[in-house]
Amino acid sequence: MTLHRRAFVLGLLVAAAIVPCDVLAETATAPFAVQAEIVARILPYDRGFSERVKGQVSFLLLTRAGDADSASAAHQMRRALQDVGKVRDRPIRVDGIDYSSAPELTAACRARDVNVVYLSSGLAKDIAAIRGALSDSGILSFAAVEPYVAQGAVLGVDVANGKPRMSINLAQARAQRIDFPASILKLARIY
Repeated sequence: MTLHRRAFVLGLLVAAAIVPCDVLAETATAPFAVQAEIVARILPYDRGFSERVKGQVSFLLLTRAGDADSASAAHQMRRALQDVGKVRDRPIRVDGIDYSSAPELTAACRARDVNVVYLSSGLAKDIAAIRGALSDSGILSFAAVEPYVAQGAVLGVDVANGKPRMSINLAQARAQRIDFPASILKLARIY
């Protein structure tokens, strides 16, 4: 390896090391259209879906206030969900809010009869509080950023070898009263 090439590689490694980890992990890990399609297909497999969803399937897109990337991700997800249009035969309704606190999230979910909370990028520091707010709710938490699943979101999607791959936090799914059958769990990476 030449001296210039070594210096270049060393520079890249130093640059990667000084960038905060949460910045590197804060981009959506799968295309928004893929995320929307997967959540629309998997949601009816939750054994409580028919009981909880009577008319429309209500999504709440959660963003970080003042974070342009978070707002952009939520906007793109809104469009992708609108393109999907339905979960089985039920129309999709999409609302959005900036995350401020767990009690406000709980109140917004109740007021809007939410079925799915989409965790946009920029929320890494709030996952524990969001996880607590959604416990025992029957609401599916769906992460734009797959590493959020290990931290406490129920479902996430990333792309591996050019193919979408689901991740499910099984303990959190149980805590949020989301019950997927073994046939779905076999298709996912389980945390």
